[in-house]
Amino acid sequence: MGITRTRQTYEFPTGIAPPLGEVRAWLRERLSEVGRTTIADTELLTTELVTNAHEHADGVAELRVSVPSGRDVVRVEVDDRRPRLRPHRVIKTDPTSPHGRGLALVEAISTEWGVDTGAGFKTVWAEIPVS
Repeated sequence: MGITRTRQTYEFPTGIAPPLGEVRAWLRERLSEVGRTTIADTELLTTELVTNAHEHADGVAELRVSVPSGRDVVRVEVDDRRPRLRPHRVIKTDPTSPHGRGLALVEAISTEWGVDTGAGFKTVWAEIPVS
């Protein structure tokens, strides 16, 4: 399929854990013309954002991915329906804990990330450099 200059949308079934393997395969199909490092970084970053929405915001409403025209980034957007719950970087106090690294990974992998809110939804987005 190649690099998509238009937004591609993955819609999640409600009430179940997100199918992360399917999400990663979906991303690989849509980003087949970017480098393997970009695809791997996008898969990791997207998995973290989707998992955070599932665990902390009652699930994912929608996932979008695109390579905006004229820019050398992959943009990932994850929607949920908890606009008041805004993500923040967690400072790890217990290095043996399996939790608390997600947004640190997002911050490390992305060139930029942020949160947009609207009536009844929140979008956490991040941009990954294309290599």
